[in-house]
Amino acid sequence: MLHFDTSTVLVASFCFLVHLAYRYRRRSLLPLPPGPTRWPIIGNTLMIPLTNVHKFYKDLGKKLGLKIMYLEALGQSILVINDVTIAQDLLEKRSTTYSSRPDIPMLADVVGHRTFFAFMPYGNEWRAHRRLFTQHFSIKTLPRIEEKSLEFVRKGLLTNFLEYPEDFYHHIRNWIGGLSTSMTYGLPVQRQHDPLIHFAERALGGSAAAASPGRFLVNVVPWLKYVPDWMPGAGFKRLGKSIMKELVQLREEPYQAVLQMIDNGTAPVSFVSETLEILRDQPNFDPQDRYVKQAAEQVFGAASDTTRAAVSTLILVLLVHPEIQRNAQQEVDSVVGHDRLPDFSDIPHLKYLSAVIKESLRWNPVLPTALPHLASEDDEYMGYFIPRVPSSCQTLSTCPSVSTSVELNKENLCFVISAMLHDEETFPDPEKFDPERFIKNGILRDDIIDPETVATFGFGRRICPGSHIALANLRIAAASILHLFDLLPPLDEDGKPIEPKAIFSSDSVGSEPQNLIVESFLEKGKDVHGLLKEYMGTEPM
Repeated sequence: MLHFDTSTVLVASFCFLVHLAYRYRRRSLLPLPPGPTRWPIIGNTLMIPLTNVHKFYKDLGKKLGLKIMYLEALGQSILVINDVTIAQDLLEKRSTTYSSRPDIPMLADVVGHRTFFAFMPYGNEWRAHRRLFTQHFSIKTLPRIEEKSLEFVRKGLLTNFLEYPEDFYHHIRNWIGGLSTSMTYGLPVQRQHDPLIHFAERALGGSAAAASPGRFLVNVVPWLKYVPDWMPGAGFKRLGKSIMKELVQLREEPYQAVLQMIDNGTAPVSFVSETLEILRDQPNFDPQDRYVKQAAEQVFGAASDTTRAAVSTLILVLLVHPEIQRNAQQEVDSVVGHDRLPDFSDIPHLKYLSAVIKESLRWNPVLPTALPHLASEDDEYMGYFIPRVPSSCQTLSTCPSVSTSVELNKENLCFVISAMLHDEETFPDPEKFDPERFIKNGILRDDIIDPETVATFGFGRRICPGSHIALANLRIAAASILHLFDLLPPLDEDGKPIEPKAIFSSDSVGSEPQNLIVESFLEKGKDVHGLLKEYMGTEPM
């Protein structure tokens, strides 16, 4: 048994009191970051919109002349970052402090879904999921992924554009959804109207809406999750159950189909089949098996959403700016010629197209507001105090409080990607679409923020691990479309082109064009049918 004399206890107590005094004095001396005036109790709740939150934060920062702002909404503290350098300082240079995530009440508590590793708190379970992903989808395996991508672009995108141009938006969804299905599960995919892809879009669309910061009021007022299902206005609770039912079905059915193929010895290489084969003889197979199933659901959905949004935005840009479309087409033709289709060996030579893609990602980031982060330790930055989230309050839905006390508030770090990539100091006239800002004398610039590597796919330890796959798919799809087709907008009653409007989704996590119409994909004087002949009519893929 240990014994302590009185002097030891007194010294220890004195040191502890000094530590507490220093800590709380530090808090009292350091101010919170500046921000708009807050009302008692409700804070800034009434000024924060439920949709297009990224535009509100971007405009507010510009109005106040601030790139870091502090707001409060019914006890939830919101630290808004509108600057790339600040984001890099916090998320990369201090990644041990800022790598965790808050729970999103609608998704985590109402729907009851906590297994998307993009939304998981930083910890061992998150590491296990991410490790499984990066081991299969590493840079070393990119050539194999590119081969699969090329097959789906030619069989599932270009041939459908040629045969059924009026349904182009569906073709984009079916192409990238089919590629995701094949990479994740190795299941066959129909060229059009694949039932699994259609079901996945509905199920994952529900989860994306649940994760949106403003789609459901419970994400702003977390205590609403306790409202009984039968109460008026509790339809979101019933919707949550419906979303969860579909997510469970989406997670289980394709996974069980892969297990059946493995048992039959007919399973092609995929994330699930190859990962299970590696893990099968390991002693901790049971939890790993569950992690594979959960990670597969994330892989399946994440690749589809971001790539679909990026390709749709690029098509909008080509319709609105026909001169940019012509310039990019001329470059692709000069590199590829007229007698073959583009492949990945051509991509490094397409400098102008690369600049167009960078500008497209800058102009409309696929995730205009990055998924929120949490501070796991007290921190000081630029003379401001950033309080940690206590271990008992590592979600947005626990530790409820309406106090304005820093000690009780939850801290939600909001990184506004669209504001960072529309910073006038870095990108003059940021609303203008101008690929020339990324290229000079035919050479891509290295002295400017590159949206392909900075901000678009996140920062630090939570950066998207599949960004190299998304970019590969975007580049080969863009080069292939431009090589074969002229994209034309619809015509009005007088036969004049109707300029597409840049209207983007506002009620989900991502941002993609809405009500986008392409009148036709005209063949560009090549033997398009001849180039695509071997890929047409081949289904399933």
